[in-house]
Amino acid sequence: MSIFLLEKSAEYLEKGFKLAREGNLKTARSNLLKAAEFLYKAAEESESWSKQKRIERAEEILKKAQDLEHIVSAKKPIKVPQGEDVDAADWLVYEKPDVVFDEVAGLDDVKEQIRIRMIYPFTHPDLAKRFRIKKGGGLLLYGPPGTGKTMLAKAVATEIDAAFFTVRPSDVMSKWVGVAEQNISKLFGAARNHNRSIIFIDEIEALIPKRKDGGSTVMQRVVPQILSEMEGFDKSDTNSYSLLFIGATNKPWSLDDAVLRPGRFDERIYIPLPDSSARLSMLYLYMKDKPLSTDISLEEINQLLEGYSGADIRRICEKSSEIPFIESVRTGEDRIIEKRDILQAIEQIKPSVSPAEIEKYERFAG
Repeated sequence: MSIFLLEKSAEYLEKGFKLAREGNLKTARSNLLKAAEFLYKAAEESESWSKQKRIERAEEILKKAQDLEHIVSAKKPIKVPQGEDVDAADWLVYEKPDVVFDEVAGLDDVKEQIRIRMIYPFTHPDLAKRFRIKKGGGLLLYGPPGTGKTMLAKAVATEIDAAFFTVRPSDVMSKWVGVAEQNISKLFGAARNHNRSIIFIDEIEALIPKRKDGGSTVMQRVVPQILSEMEGFDKSDTNSYSLLFIGATNKPWSLDDAVLRPGRFDERIYIPLPDSSARLSMLYLYMKDKPLSTDISLEEINQLLEGYSGADIRRICEKSSEIPFIESVRTGEDRIIEKRDILQAIEQIKPSVSPAEIEKYERFAG
């Protein structure tokens, strides 16, 4: 009977990890709770030598489930209050991120570019006024997927204590005439109700694609509306508010040419794959406080990860932990992360970005 309980625990555990990776945190938490429940039952039927180990494992799983519950609660955004000029839409919400630049491994040159253009004018307003450096404006972050563009945008909001509006293109779009334009107006209007705010749109090429003759009539109306909202960025030093509009894209060549002109996305920053130093920082960050075998050299592992994105490396570190963890749950015997676990994870997880794609990004960056 205990073998059945252990197998069910491992089954729910693997499913929980998978759902968490996919972002389905609520269902992931339910699966982890089930995994802990089956393991507690297995512990009750176990001999004394393995009973305590299984109880400890179940408590670890329970702690992971509780951590997910806290994340789900923290992700609940703040509804935009209904003002005199702006009606709050159901999807129009903002948050106050707590991500800091130190949590984004590597990308030191990119971080400094962002500080100079988007943070120092807020943190040193007198100097910015003296040198006539404007606050706010448009910033485009582009590069391969999984390189930390969303984290960087949230870190900017944290650094300047700004309301952070994150919107999906699908939230804005509508098949009904005039609705999409109204949604865009509401979004910018709500952001301007704050002294400092950031509008962040991922996959922005879906909202501001190249316009073609005979293309979508919705897009023919939406793109000019967004461009019109962005026109005021070059007058930001005279506004009573400071608004940053940050777009992120994996396909910068798909954006409408007009949005790349002065006064819109004035700053375009390429977020590349991590270099050797950044990859090593990620390994130390993601493997911190984990039980590692003495035969593991993160410097050696780093040499195997050229061409991997930050998201790829994070997943490899997670997989390297899951392999011995699930094995310990099944067997009741304690073990640590060994070199073979990391190598197995690297073998299973291939780079998500091809050399041809990298070449395309570098050509766009000039």
